[in-house]
Amino acid sequence: MNAFFSPQYLQRYATGLAIWALGWCVLLLLDTRFDLASLSLILVLTSAIASLWLPVSITLVTSVIALMAFNWALVPPRGTFVIDLHQHAFLLVAMLVVNVIVAGLMVSLREQTRRAQAHAEAADVLRTWGDKLRDTKEPAELLGELQQQLARLANSPVQILSDMNNDIAQLTTEQREALIYCRDNNQAIGPGTGRYQELANLYLPLRGKGQAGGAVMLDAALIGQPELLAQAQALCDQMGWALERQQILKREQAARDQAQSQSLRNTFLAAISHDYRTPLATIMGAASSLLEQDDRLTQTQRQQLAQRIVDETDRLRRQTNNMLQLARLDGIKAVGAAIKADWESAEEIIGNVLRRIPLVHQAQIEATIQPDLPLIWGDSLLLAQLLENLIDNAIKYGPVNGEIKLTARMHQQWLVLAVEDNGAGIAAHDFEQLLENFQRGDHRQSGAGVGLALCRAIARAHSGEFIHITDAIGSRFECRLPLHTQPSIAGART
Repeated sequence: MNAFFSPQYLQRYATGLAIWALGWCVLLLLDTRFDLASLSLILVLTSAIASLWLPVSITLVTSVIALMAFNWALVPPRGTFVIDLHQHAFLLVAMLVVNVIVAGLMVSLREQTRRAQAHAEAADVLRTWGDKLRDTKEPAELLGELQQQLARLANSPVQILSDMNNDIAQLTTEQREALIYCRDNNQAIGPGTGRYQELANLYLPLRGKGQAGGAVMLDAALIGQPELLAQAQALCDQMGWALERQQILKREQAARDQAQSQSLRNTFLAAISHDYRTPLATIMGAASSLLEQDDRLTQTQRQQLAQRIVDETDRLRRQTNNMLQLARLDGIKAVGAAIKADWESAEEIIGNVLRRIPLVHQAQIEATIQPDLPLIWGDSLLLAQLLENLIDNAIKYGPVNGEIKLTARMHQQWLVLAVEDNGAGIAAHDFEQLLENFQRGDHRQSGAGVGLALCRAIARAHSGEFIHITDAIGSRFECRLPLHTQPSIAGART
C-alpha cells in the first residue's frame, strides 16, 4: 500500500490526469468544429494515451467518468444524461467498450514492457556479478557485496553463513540452526518452500554442484515476489558455484604441490646417490691409501691425498648446503613463511665469501664494492651462499685461472651483487633451463645441478631478481635486491 502511494506512482498518476485534462481542453476547443463521432475519437485517443501512465483500475474509472461527462457536455440534449437518438446510445456504448479494450491492452503492454526491463536488468546484474566472481581469486571476499545486493532485493537486512563468515552469534537459536540446516542440506527452507514453512524467515542455500558453500536468511515477504526471489537464488547460486570452484582448485593445487614435492624428493635422492658417489669414492680411496700404504708414501704424496680428501669433502659440503637450502626455500614458499632477515652490510657478506674461497683460486677474484652502499635487509648466510655458488660456477666453467669479478653497487632502485667471468657465456634459452632444479650446463662437471636454481630462489626470497647478462667477453650474473628504508644507527647491526 505504501508503494501504491509512493512519490514515483503519484507522479505517474499526475501525468495521466494531466493528459485527461489536456484531452478535454482539445474537446471543448473543437466542439463546434467537428461532429460528435470525431470528438468521440479524441476521447478514445486521450484514454489510450493516459493509460500509459495510469493503472488499469484508475484508467477504467476515469474512462467511465469521461464518458458520462462527454454525454453531459457534448451529446444532445446537452446538460442532461438523456439520449434522444439510438445512434448516440450506440456511440456511447461503443466508446465505453473501445476505451476498456484499449486501456486493457495498453496496461498489459506496459506491464510486459516493465517485466522485460526488469528481466533485462536482472540479467545484467547476474552477468556483472558472474564476471566479478569469475575474475576474483577469493570469492569469499565478495560475500559482503552479495549481502548488500540481497538486502536491496529484499528491502530488509540479510544474514549470511559461510566458511569465511560465521558471525551469526547475534541471531536466535532457531535462526542459527535454520541457517546451518539450509547449508548442510543444500535446500531452501521457510515459508513457500515446502520445508519448515512455520519458520518466520526465508533461508536460501549458496548452492554448488555438490554441496552448499553457505546459506542466507531473508525476509519471508520475498516469497510474494517470485521474480525477485528467483533473482536472489540466482545470485546465491553463482556465489555457491564460485566457492565450490575455489575449493576444487585448492584441492587440485594441493595435489599438484604434493606430487611436485614427492617428485622433488625423489630427484633429490637420485641426485644424492649419483653425484655423491664420485667424491665419496675419491675420499674413500685417498683415506684407504693413507691407512694402508702410509709407510710407502712420501710426504708429498701424503699431502696430496689429504688435500684431495679436503677438496672432495668441501665439494660435498657445498652440494649438501645447496640442496638443503633449496629444500628450505621451497618449504618457506609453500607455507608463506619469511626468511630470517636482518640488516647486513655488503662488505661483510663479500668478506665472508672470500674467506671461504680456496687459496688456490683467490688470486683469480677481483672484488669491487661501491662506497657508501646502504645496508641490505636479508639473510646473510643465503646471500653469501648465492655468491659462493656463482664463484664456484665461474671457476668450474670459466677458463683456467681466468679473471672473476665480484662487485657490489647501486643500480637505479636496486642494490646489485654480481659475479662476472670471461668464459664462453650461456645462451638465453640455456640459462632458463639451468634455472630449473638438477640441470647442469656441462655434464662432465660434478655437481647436483641446483646452484643457479638456488640462486634464483634466494633472490626471490628477498623479493629481488636473479638475471644473466651475456656479452662478448663472458657471463655476468646479477642478484638485484630492493632497497628498504634504512634503520637508525642505533638499530643497525654492526
